[in-house]
Amino acid sequence: MSNCICLICFKPNEIWLDFLATFIKYDIYLIIDDNEVDYNTIYKNKYPKINFIQINNNICYDNGYYDTNHIGIKRLVSGWDKSLYYFCELNTNYKNVWFIEDDVFFCNEDAFLNIDKKYPISDLLSNEYEMYDGQTSSWPHWKNIEIGLALPYYHAMVCAVRMSNRMLSCIKTYKDKVHNHKLFFIEALFPTIAMKWKLQYDVPQELNTIYWRHEFNIRDINCDNLYHPFKDIKRQQRIHVAKMNKYKEKIELLS
Repeated sequence: MSNCICLICFKPNEIWLDFLATFIKYDIYLIIDDNEVDYNTIYKNKYPKINFIQINNNICYDNGYYDTNHIGIKRLVSGWDKSLYYFCELNTNYKNVWFIEDDVFFCNEDAFLNIDKKYPISDLLSNEYEMYDGQTSSWPHWKNIEIGLALPYYHAMVCAVRMSNRMLSCIKTYKDKVHNHKLFFIEALFPTIAMKWKLQYDVPQELNTIYWRHEFNIRDINCDNLYHPFKDIKRQQRIHVAKMNKYKEKIELLS
């Protein structure tokens, strides 16, 4: 079993597709929330190495994959629900799946390769998590989440996470056997499931640049890390070009 990368988006962007098409060490999946257009028909010939996945909202809802990002985007079924449905139910062939939102920046696939080498057996990788024991919390969303498990609970930013096959299986088990075919907000779901099922949960320093809100300067970009938020895809592209040109300059100096 190998690892793969899953980019979650509403609609495909060709800047992203051109970038991901350069990856050679990972299978690439694009989970597309929009169902108005058959994007596989449009893009598959141009990007044959990318798997374009679209799933009907009703399929996710009927199978209990909903409400995982309702707090974030105010829709009952989202790209996150479709991603979890796909990798929990339809494609369980990977040892680990990297789930990445499309406003996450990374320089190249080496960022994932390096983290995977450091954490070969972890079930969940995210940035720092916090525990909630039912007392006062600075995180405002606990009052809107129904979990169905005993305290304590946990939460973290999960714009970029890696989950193992075992972790995904535990999410499915929770949905099927604990919470009556329903999930809850991903920022609490992933850390809480990992801790309650006593899975291996690690916090790589390479994910400590995942924030809710932050402004990054190109001088701050370390190509070992993943960064959130990066809403401007054209800015992402400019940084990719700048970093690649700098890399080429180093190679030329060493030649």
